[in-house]
Amino acid sequence: MREVKQLGDTSKTKKTGSKDRSSKEAKSITIPYPWLYASIVLFLTIPLFMFFLGYLKLVVSIPLTLIFAGIVLYCVSDCMNGPDGNKLEGSDKDLKIPLAYLIGFAVTALAISFVSGVGEYIYTLQDHEYRRAILRDLINYDWPVIYNYNTQTNPEVIKIFGMASGQRAFSYYFIYWMPAALAGKAFGFDVGNFVLFIWNSIGIFLCLLSTSAVIRKVTAWVPFIFVFFSGLDIIPNLVYELTHYSDWRWFEGFVTSMSYVSNFRELASVFNQMIPCFLVVAILLLSNNTRSMGLTSGILFCYSPWAVFGILPMAAAFLFGKNLRASKLSKTLFNAFSPANLASAVLILTIFGSYYMTNSGAVSYKGFAWEYFSNPGWFILAYIVFILIEVIPFALILYKREKNNPVFLAALATLLILPFYRVSEMNDFTMRGSMPALFLFCILLCGVVPEVMDQKNTPTTKKGWLKSAAIMLTVILMTFPTLLNLFVIFGSMIQGDKGNEENIGSLGNIRQAEYAEVIQEQFFAEGYEGSFFYRYFAK
Repeated sequence: MREVKQLGDTSKTKKTGSKDRSSKEAKSITIPYPWLYASIVLFLTIPLFMFFLGYLKLVVSIPLTLIFAGIVLYCVSDCMNGPDGNKLEGSDKDLKIPLAYLIGFAVTALAISFVSGVGEYIYTLQDHEYRRAILRDLINYDWPVIYNYNTQTNPEVIKIFGMASGQRAFSYYFIYWMPAALAGKAFGFDVGNFVLFIWNSIGIFLCLLSTSAVIRKVTAWVPFIFVFFSGLDIIPNLVYELTHYSDWRWFEGFVTSMSYVSNFRELASVFNQMIPCFLVVAILLLSNNTRSMGLTSGILFCYSPWAVFGILPMAAAFLFGKNLRASKLSKTLFNAFSPANLASAVLILTIFGSYYMTNSGAVSYKGFAWEYFSNPGWFILAYIVFILIEVIPFALILYKREKNNPVFLAALATLLILPFYRVSEMNDFTMRGSMPALFLFCILLCGVVPEVMDQKNTPTTKKGWLKSAAIMLTVILMTFPTLLNLFVIFGSMIQGDKGNEENIGSLGNIRQAEYAEVIQEQFFAEGYEGSFFYRYFAK
């Protein structure tokens, strides 16, 4: 086809086009890679420093704070160095983002934080009554938080506990609340609650920026997929509506003992684990070397011990994969076992491992998943259906471009293996252990979908059209769990339902007895005085 030329003065057209391009460039902001990297590291470590200084003895907290401050400085200063220690050019990893997108990401982060219920300014989904009580107690109680049973005033709660006196320590992975709790101690609960909302929004904003930096593309698909990423749970739920089969438990738990949860559901129920985990995965993908991974990956243990099971295979693949391998084996091994890595891993494991062990009996359900089925055949069938719904569609979309990526392969293997074991009634092992691998799939999908939607990549063959249609159908179907949750949230608001956030009040004085048993099992550490953490580390 003959090219159609524009009529008129070409010199004027060139000048105008040049002005338009310079105008667009002037409205873009370049975020240097070290700035983004440092922002993520600080977001993850600031609560850690607060925990050290607020919860631990000075003789422990001061050295730990100095050690980790040194590791953070080393981590940030070394982020632009390659595996062999050579200085890398930053231009290819700098994030150039139009100002409109930067503002849009910030507003979107605030909106996501608000709608997902952080701060409880809107109707909230599951578990926010616990989250609100945790923040309130971190504000109102001295650190470490110790409860006395004699503060319980509800007779039904006292009956469930079976005692009216005695002390129990608060035990939970709570450091995400530390900035908000500190603000609340200084200015009151409402301020602390607002700080939690802002802190959470900053975390989401960093998730959107880091995803854009990983895929090297700024697009509206990033926040869309971040919010709506999920398995194809709509399919088994349609089957349930037709058959009402007995193993259905809840929308994202359509088979016994197996659950991989959508991004929005994680944001709406365990934001304290979800956002740090997402940032750990993002910084893993952004790293130029492996010398600080003991901090950047190991810190996930402070936020979500279950998610560590999911990050370990990916971190191992990253440590010894080809992408960041040094020119010599000795240098590769030194990077993997660098002083910063060893110190971070050992200290985090010692401090937080001993803290979590104060309540080692918090899990009442654990064992191989097939033990919870009437026979192995039903387990095999449930496993196949589960993997086909939650994993295979995204693995097929990503496999061709990522098949040589050891981190992707490690994530895929993790998602295939996790359903074989169960820990807790709802199976936190699969729900939280799957987060790192699912977030990796989410980030990589953010790079694929814009290419499919780009008119320049319009397929010219039947096979190409079918592939693009399958990808977009997957994206459409995966939105259903989040759309359903949004329907519940806004529908409940319209009906005037205020939610459950005040049903507990405080773990030290529980308002409704129905929560007492779960709180005693999951949040109270009995006999804490003799534990290693409280004998040697805690104030």
